[in-house]
Amino acid sequence: MHDKTIFKICSVTTIIGLVGIIFLTGYVNPEQLKIEDIDKSKIDNQVEVHATIQSIHNTKSQTRIITIADDTTSINLVIFPTTINVIELNKGDRIGVVAKVTEYNGQLELILEDSSKIQHI
Repeated sequence: MHDKTIFKICSVTTIIGLVGIIFLTGYVNPEQLKIEDIDKSKIDNQVEVHATIQSIHNTKSQTRIITIADDTTSINLVIFPTTINVIELNKGDRIGVVAKVTEYNGQLELILEDSSKIQHI
């Protein structure tokens, strides 16, 4: 084959693939897990958790560290001041959250990156 033909085939295939990824992105949902099922293999992945707020702590820098628990165990949910939190959160509230799994000081935690990804349930 000629180089131009190969280039055209590669270009068309790449464009079709990228368009497919863009359209299918909206159909990919984060994995819904129990807190005990969150392990180091989930780091940097988005997960969905349904849990109850056990405690809320505000740091000096206005970062909110919320301990959430389900019927298996607990984990910290971190909300940085740059993430606008539009809902009122109180101890005892049952919430659903989609957050990114990270590790800090050897402990797994969840980082809320989008305030629309937390809701009362």
